[in-house]
Amino acid sequence: MKNLLDTDLPVVNLHPGELFVAQEPTLITTLLGSCVSVCLFCPKQKTGAMCHGVMPVRSDLKIEDSFRFVDTSVRYMVEILTHGDVLCPNAGLVAKIFGGADVLDVRFGPMTDGRSIGSMNITAAREALARYHVPVSVEKVGGVHGCKLFFYTHTGDVLLRRIPRSFD
Repeated sequence: MKNLLDTDLPVVNLHPGELFVAQEPTLITTLLGSCVSVCLFCPKQKTGAMCHGVMPVRSDLKIEDSFRFVDTSVRYMVEILTHGDVLCPNAGLVAKIFGGADVLDVRFGPMTDGRSIGSMNITAAREALARYHVPVSVEKVGGVHGCKLFFYTHTGDVLLRRIPRSFD
C-alpha cells in the first residue's frame, strides 16, 4: 500500500483545536474520534482550509482559543477564504464533514437530550455551514470508529482511513 505521506507537498498534521488555511498546495492530515473536521475547498482558487473542532459551540466568549469550537472555526475559515487573500466567493466554497464518532459511550445530561459529543459536533458543523450558505458535498460522520484524514487542499480530495477500536 502506498504511503500517503510520501509526497512532495508540504504536510501539516492538525492537532485537536487547530485550524489550517492553505496558501499553497498542501496535504493536511488529522486523527479524529468524537471531534469533527470540516474541510472547505474553493474550486476556483484551488485551495482550502481544514479545522479539527473538539467541542460544538463556544458558550463563553471570554475563551481566547476559539479554534477548539466547531462553530467559530467554520466562521473563521469562511471569512478567510471569502474575504482574505484567497477571495473565493461564498457561493464557490464546498464543504466536507468528517468525524463525530461515538468512540466512548459517554452521554451528556438533559440539557443536551442525552446526545454524545460526537453528534453535537456534527450538528454544530451542519448548522455553521448552513448559516454561511456553504453546501456540503460529502459527510462521513458518526459511527463508533475514529478515522485518519488526508486532505489535499489543491484538489479538494479527502482520503479517509477508519481506525478499529482496540476494545471491540
